[in-house]
Amino acid sequence: MTDTEKDEDVLRPFAELIGREFIEFLFDQAPRKVVSRIVKSMDHYVKAQKLGGIDDEMGVIRCIAAEEELVVSIFEWLKLNSDRLPAHSDFIGKHKNHRVKLAFYPVLSQFRAVLSDMIRHGITFPGFEQVLLMKIDPSIEEGRLVLRLASSLPGSAGASIPLNPLNVSVSRDDLDHDEIADELYRDFEREVGESNGMTVRGFVTARAEFRNLLLYAGDGGHQAMSETLSDLMPMFERTFRDLLWTLCVLVGNAPASKEWGLVSQFIDLYRRVLVEAKLV
Repeated sequence: MTDTEKDEDVLRPFAELIGREFIEFLFDQAPRKVVSRIVKSMDHYVKAQKLGGIDDEMGVIRCIAAEEELVVSIFEWLKLNSDRLPAHSDFIGKHKNHRVKLAFYPVLSQFRAVLSDMIRHGITFPGFEQVLLMKIDPSIEEGRLVLRLASSLPGSAGASIPLNPLNVSVSRDDLDHDEIADELYRDFEREVGESNGMTVRGFVTARAEFRNLLLYAGDGGHQAMSETLSDLMPMFERTFRDLLWTLCVLVGNAPASKEWGLVSQFIDLYRRVLVEAKLV
C-alpha cells in the first residue's frame, strides 16, 4: 500500500460524511490541537462501527465520545482565535463537563434547520421568487471555505458570488440582536418541550446522563437500550457531519465582527442554554 493509499484509507470514515476535499482541508489547515481531537473522534467512530451486533451499547458510548471530541476540537479552535471571536471563556473552561459538551449539538441543530434548508434549496428575495433563485455550493478556495452563490437569471450562467458563511445572520422582521437571541431561545425551549416533554435543563441533563445509564447500575438495577446501534447510527452520522462542517467553516473563515453574525448568535444561544441548565 502506498503512502497516498494509506492516507486515503485513514481519512475515509469522515471523508465519506463530508467529502474528501473538505476533510483534507481540515487536516491541512487546522492546528495540531484541533486535528488531534478530530483524529480521536474518527477513531471512536470506526471502533463503534465494528461493535454493531456485538456490543451495541458500547458502540453508542463510543459514538457519544466521538461527538464530544468534535465539540472539544471546536472549543480548541475558539481558544486559539479568541481575539476575533465573541467571548467564550465561561463555557470553554468547562470542556471536561459532559453536559456542557453534549448541549452543544442540540443548539447547533437549531441553526442547522435554517442554514441547511438555505443550502439545499437556494435563496431568493421577496417579489423575485419566480424569476431569481441563487443556488449555493460550498468549495475550498485559497485556504478558505466559501459558499458560491450562482444566479438563475438569464445570461448569468457561470457567474457566481463568493460568500463568507460567517458573514450572515439569522434575522426576523425588524428585531435587534438581543431580541433575535430571545426568539431563538424560545424556539429551542419550545422544540425541547414538544419533542421530549422536558425543560431545557432536564433535556441537557438527560442527554448527558444517557451514557451513564448504559455504563452504571443504580439502586433499582440498570437500564438497557431499546434501539440497536444500526438504528441510532444515522443520527450520530448526521451529528458528526454537522460538527465537521462547522469546523470547516470556522477554520476557513473569520467573522467580520465579534458582535454580529452566526458565531455571535450561536454563542448567545448556547450560553443561554448553559445558564438555564445551571452549568455556567
